Amino acid sequence: MSADGTTDDAAPGPTASAEEPVVLVVDDDRDLADTCEYWLRDDYEVRVAYGGREALDRLDDEVDVVLLDRRMPDLSGDEVLEEIDERGFDCRIAMMTAVEPDTDIVEMPFDEYLVKPVDEAGVRDAVEELLVRSEFDDRVREYFALASTEAVLDDRNIDELRDPEALDELTERVRELRDERESEIRTRERQLSRIKRTNEFLRELDRSLVDATTRADIARTVCDSFENSPYEGVWMAKYNDVVDTVSCEASGDSIADPLADADEEQVDWTTPSEAVRSAIDTRAVRTTAVPEAHANAALSAPDPTGGERSLVAAPISYGDTVYGALAAYVPGAPTDEEESMLGEIAERIGHEINAAESKQLLQGETAIELEFDHADTRDLLVDLSLEFETTVRLDGTTLTDAGVVSCYVAIEGVDPSPVLSTVTPLDVVVNARTVSEEGDETLFEFRLTGASVVVTLVELGATIESLSATDGVGTMVVRVPPKADLRALTDAVQSSYPDISIVAKREVEDAVQSTSSFRRQLEEKLTARQREVIEAAHASGYFEWPRGSTAEEVAESLGIAAPTFHEHLRSGERKLIEAFVSESSGTEPSVRTDGADGVGDGDE
Repeated sequence: MSADGTTDDAAPGPTASAEEPVVLVVDDDRDLADTCEYWLRDDYEVRVAYGGREALDRLDDEVDVVLLDRRMPDLSGDEVLEEIDERGFDCRIAMMTAVEPDTDIVEMPFDEYLVKPVDEAGVRDAVEELLVRSEFDDRVREYFALASTEAVLDDRNIDELRDPEALDELTERVRELRDERESEIRTRERQLSRIKRTNEFLRELDRSLVDATTRADIARTVCDSFENSPYEGVWMAKYNDVVDTVSCEASGDSIADPLADADEEQVDWTTPSEAVRSAIDTRAVRTTAVPEAHANAALSAPDPTGGERSLVAAPISYGDTVYGALAAYVPGAPTDEEESMLGEIAERIGHEINAAESKQLLQGETAIELEFDHADTRDLLVDLSLEFETTVRLDGTTLTDAGVVSCYVAIEGVDPSPVLSTVTPLDVVVNARTVSEEGDETLFEFRLTGASVVVTLVELGATIESLSATDGVGTMVVRVPPKADLRALTDAVQSSYPDISIVAKREVEDAVQSTSSFRRQLEEKLTARQREVIEAAHASGYFEWPRGSTAEEVAESLGIAAPTFHEHLRSGERKLIEAFVSESSGTEPSVRTDGADGVGDGDE
């Protein structure tokens, strides 16, 4: 334990990254294979093979888990499994198949057997459990693999099995392994059970957060969700860095006073406020022991038997913005998995708060505009205007899930090559390219992780209405929700770019088009056939994944050819997107109404 009372080996915060495990999905059903890749890609490096031979080509020592179909035309899953075993690859394997299991699987070297149809929760849980099992002792891992086989065979009617005696032998082997390593197996079972409960809780929390539309809703939903968890009390802390205070933003019913003082005689302990500050300062999960006196005062119904308790604090942040911390009282000392889970939940809360505040800005009838003088050459865009003695203008931004901001930047009167040579070597530039050259102006895309106030503002959820600079001197207009923390925003901007100064603040009407008006505008742009095609595709599940209907099936229902269906659909989708972008940006696109759609209204 460190001098501040927190554990030295605290779990890394959301900004830390570890090498992603590699999962190989093997299935000749392309839709299912691609769907599994979609389910898993946020947390794992996923490789996809659409057949057995392709699977062996894509297999190497980096693969951690294989999801393997049994029935494939070129090389069966059983043959692939045998080849993996012969080559000695150290990976966990889950058979994922519609083939009903029989006693022929008893001797097959897989770890888990998933019977189709499968869903996202089942696939994700299987992958995570197999990764955890990889850390087990060989004999313990063998026990869990054989126990999984026994479980799927137990679900069959014994009279339908080819060799019932093989199941009896398997049961005896499982019993022997358990007797041999019972203590360790019990420990591992508790570990796997805890992971499963954690995953179920996270999924339930995600479902609950869908309906939370404000920061207050999010805080209340999170605390309520924990009421049936193993934790005695969960609360969300709000930190004010200006006056250095910690307050309780929301708490569960089991919390009486999360910031209660301990007994006056108690000394040398890290208070909840200090634990929250430490989590925020270090951007890491922090755990501290809690004296019994504090627990009795903080919790509504503390355990009368006493016992050791810990307070776990995980920072709630998004980008450079820290909103506070998620804090939980835990009986005894938390496990690494518990700390990791709380850190993951806190990270999700940060994303939800940022999304809610951004949505508030988009939907609000009024907003706050802040106007800045911007002459800080620490900002790449302003520096380029000075270096090339020209005008630089920001034309748009997008934020990726990885925290990279794509900036679309127009620069007057420059040769693109020197600009790219200047920008590309910078560490904060993920990529730089020329988008277009029109007249005397070149449009670039710079993908940035820093070095511009644009990154700071986009991560804070603000909208940059305009930013331009000429010869190192510029202006910037930023739009934020009326309830935004303006002090926190300006502090975040000026802490990195002190030569930016605010010159005006004003409340403005947010000219958002009504839903009915937008619909009328779109209906005027779409032809009757385009609208019919879009509605049929939607009703038939064409836009779902996996698709509920193929393009050929929808086209047949409309009595048109598939290429004609695609032409109408793409034209309609383009007009929909143009109308949406036009409404969002306040500009009117030039919509083609002649033969450029590719198919006339009278076709088919």
